Amino acid sequence: IAAMGAHPFAFVIAMGVSEQTEASFMDELTAGIETCASTYNTAVVGGDITRSNELILTGTCLGFADNPVRRSGAKEGDLLCVTGSLGNAALALKTIKSELEVPKRVEEIVKKALVQPQPRINEGIIIANSGVATSMIDISDGLALSIAEIAKSSNVGAELYEDRIPIFSEEIRREEGLNLSEGERRELAFYYGGDYELLFTIDRSALENDELMQRLKREVNLSIIGTIVPPEEGINFKKGITKENMELKGYQHF
Repeated sequence: IAAMGAHPFAFVIAMGVSEQTEASFMDELTAGIETCASTYNTAVVGGDITRSNELILTGTCLGFADNPVRRSGAKEGDLLCVTGSLGNAALALKTIKSELEVPKRVEEIVKKALVQPQPRINEGIIIANSGVATSMIDISDGLALSIAEIAKSSNVGAELYEDRIPIFSEEIRREEGLNLSEGERRELAFYYGGDYELLFTIDRSALENDELMQRLKREVNLSIIGTIVPPEEGINFKKGITKENMELKGYQHF
């Protein structure tokens, strides 16, 4: 819904629940769903519940779009942009699996980013109504696969400016003791999912409208991370004058 620049209005939830599930857990779960939905003016209108050996949650959201933004509208010369920052959820996953040790404050921040991602509904609507957006997708399965999806749908290539990609939120970057190499940071930000930020393209003419660009930076936390190029150039990183093909990997459902 967010990646289409749409307004959600109804949500249904289907649950598979084991017999051993505590009623208090179900109360907290449904309260959390209701809180998130109501925050975005969305009503939980029903669903289904059944017995299961494990917890299964399947949500479906309905919405409408005044100016829908698809994945297929990117064109050569467009600017490639993201909202927010990337890699926070991946860092949390590494921490939970005890594959990385991070300062306690960082652990608290990234775990919240993983288990309580904020839907970018308002940001999606602002982007869609800006008049300059040409394509958009949510970054649920990783930045690399999301770029590849826009490139495939729009029949274009992409060139990323590696030093402009916002890796980790500002409060994490300020913390000392986060001992990660440049390669490790790239891996977490580019090839893991779970951030649920928006990846989108805008017409290059937007750069001539300083008021609009300042508004997008302020209201959707925009970062320009690259440029759309001809399809034969593929998808690559650009660092200085050198280029490197980007691996098209990320979370694969099957």
